Amino acid sequence: MEKLLSVCIIAKNSESTIDNCLKSVHNIADEIIFVDTGSTDKTIEIANKFTDKIYNFNWEDDFSTARNYSLNQAKGKYVLILDSDEELSNPYELISTLNNLNDNVGGLLIRVNSYKLNPNNQLEKMSTDLLRVFLNHPEIRFKGRIHEQVFDSIINLGLKIENSNISIHHSGYNLNASDFKTKQERNLKLLKLALEEDPTNLYLLNHLAKTLVALGSIEDAIKIFKIIIERSQDIGTYTIEAMNYLTSLHIQSKKYDEAKKCAEKSLTALPNQVLPYFLLGDIFYYTNKLDLAYQNYKKCLSLLQNKSSTSNIIGQTHIPLEKIHFKIGETLTALAIYDDAIISYENGLSNNPTDVFCLLGIVNVLIKTKRLDLAEAFYTQVKNIHPDNELVNDIGKRFFQKNQPTIQPINSNKGIKHLLSLAMIVKNEEEFLEGCLQSVQGLADEIVIVDTGSTDKTIEIAQKYTKNIYHFKWIDDFAAARNEAIKHCSGDWILYLDADERLKVSNKIAFINFIKEMPKNIGGVNCIIESRHYKLDNETEIHRGGYPRLFRNLGFPKIEFRGRVHEQISPSLLEQGMSFINSDILIEHLGYNQDREVMEQKVKRNYKLLLQHIQEQPTNGYAWYQLGQTLAQMKLNKEAEEAVRFAIDCKNLSKSVMASAAATLSQITGNQKKFEEALHWAEVSLENAPEQIYALHLKAYALLYLNRFSEAESLFREILEKINQKKGMPMSGFDIEIPTDIIIKGLEKAINKNSNI
Repeated sequence: MEKLLSVCIIAKNSESTIDNCLKSVHNIADEIIFVDTGSTDKTIEIANKFTDKIYNFNWEDDFSTARNYSLNQAKGKYVLILDSDEELSNPYELISTLNNLNDNVGGLLIRVNSYKLNPNNQLEKMSTDLLRVFLNHPEIRFKGRIHEQVFDSIINLGLKIENSNISIHHSGYNLNASDFKTKQERNLKLLKLALEEDPTNLYLLNHLAKTLVALGSIEDAIKIFKIIIERSQDIGTYTIEAMNYLTSLHIQSKKYDEAKKCAEKSLTALPNQVLPYFLLGDIFYYTNKLDLAYQNYKKCLSLLQNKSSTSNIIGQTHIPLEKIHFKIGETLTALAIYDDAIISYENGLSNNPTDVFCLLGIVNVLIKTKRLDLAEAFYTQVKNIHPDNELVNDIGKRFFQKNQPTIQPINSNKGIKHLLSLAMIVKNEEEFLEGCLQSVQGLADEIVIVDTGSTDKTIEIAQKYTKNIYHFKWIDDFAAARNEAIKHCSGDWILYLDADERLKVSNKIAFINFIKEMPKNIGGVNCIIESRHYKLDNETEIHRGGYPRLFRNLGFPKIEFRGRVHEQISPSLLEQGMSFINSDILIEHLGYNQDREVMEQKVKRNYKLLLQHIQEQPTNGYAWYQLGQTLAQMKLNKEAEEAVRFAIDCKNLSKSVMASAAATLSQITGNQKKFEEALHWAEVSLENAPEQIYALHLKAYALLYLNRFSEAESLFREILEKINQKKGMPMSGFDIEIPTDIIIKGLEKAINKNSNI
């Protein structure tokens, strides 16, 4: 069978990054080709955990030579090129894309997201499109001593290069000043060698100028950009890139007239570029022509939102949406249009909830409009998110110094030793909250409550139990709110509950000792969540699941929740090398046993958030699975089935979720009288979770309707035995309680049919 994907990596002394790099691709690569150019650290030892195709290569000051050596070893139909300081962000989407690629496509542009520290010690995102995935063909080889490319060889074969939704996280520029300088000086040396061999190469000249900028040689860089523009016979990619870079440098030097001419020239050469309009916005903002600044920033937004900006080109710089929203907000603030400014900052935060500039933009507006109490409260939240940011600290010194003792950093109670923190997020929970808080009395040393906008007596009730009450603006993201809560937790362990849940512990001393004596490798404890579900057809059923509601506090962001809705803590704990154990800790969940109107509102809310989730992560199988469950609750059965099937096709579900998804398909196809398929999916579910009752009962009924009566009878008897056993942690991670009379009816039918054969 032909291999689909070879991942080719060259590396040297990369022990700090190579593990994450290889983890990001080892599940989807048919082979990993690892070429080492002289490591003296543990790089090769780490690589050995992921691949046996490790080659030693004598470094010759030529990246293309090393890259092409790796290509010579590759056997896959396609090649993905990764550096050792990069991670593939959406691996399963890459496989899906490659499986559906037309034969005339020779390469894919991949969005490479890099991060570097700006002068304010803030991580700044830079995004470029690079040709990193291409057909494995003997004539497709790299050229160039540095900033090597395969572009020309793909075009020479008459093949197309297409855009894609694949992205890579690059950490290679998030370096301290000394390491950053060393890297740039290495690049400068190789660029000069390459230009000695090809002195008129505009691509190399462009990179030389950008490297000089990185090293602070601005005037030398400007001279080279001007040479590129003057030498160009035709206006092409490198000329436009030089114009845009030159515009930016003129702005930095406050040569606004020259910058404006350069930006306009770039747009004349290639209309509808986002970057020159963004730079024009800066020019007009700095020259106090605020109406023109606003128009140009809005033009950027329009081009991005309408997808009418120019097609992606290799090396094209992309401006994060939150940065454009910030600039619009900043301009509106200067125009004293404060309400619209706040809306712009909030739009930026919807794209990146922790963007420090948008957060401080809101603080600035609140100060300017004399809403000082609100400004200080919001500033406290910003301080918690960015405790060491110089911009944040400067705002605090200038505006909140006299009240500084009230502004506490994250985990301000670290001096107090706590065993267990309760973390909650709430909104308008006056009906349920007190019962929840009473259930943890004598167990939780610390209670942390994050309110997302209550207008009832929720805060008043919470104040009876804790002083650790924080406010967080709801941004349609449960994970963001949960993470805000765990940031304030100082206990060694964190238990998270919702207001409509009750911790059921009969022996409090045993519970506390259980946590104290936990082995150090255990990061999460699966608790039994028992819910009585009031369905939209007025029936109820009991769901019982095992979820890690109790977990070790390794500190945010080492541990974090992920997912707008049905958020999960497990992935981040697993990434920290933590293990999980099951327990008999019981949590009673009341939230699904409510009237029809309340349930419909919950379902609609979840539907909205899940749609946002899959738009952000289109191949997240868990999100698609949850969408399928929500669509089923909405009686959209066809759409529910399609969503669950797609979730399975994503091939990234955990075993327990895969078991649930397969059981769902078994139920759906059984209702459609497709009993062979219902049997198949029930068996798939049981393969992933052998001890569950729910899929076993689906299998038994499928066998019954397929006239396999003897097998059905045997299964129904097995189910009755399991039901009579003690109820504890579901072996599948989930289960649905099946009423005994349903199993008895099935058994009676199987016995009667079997006796009549």
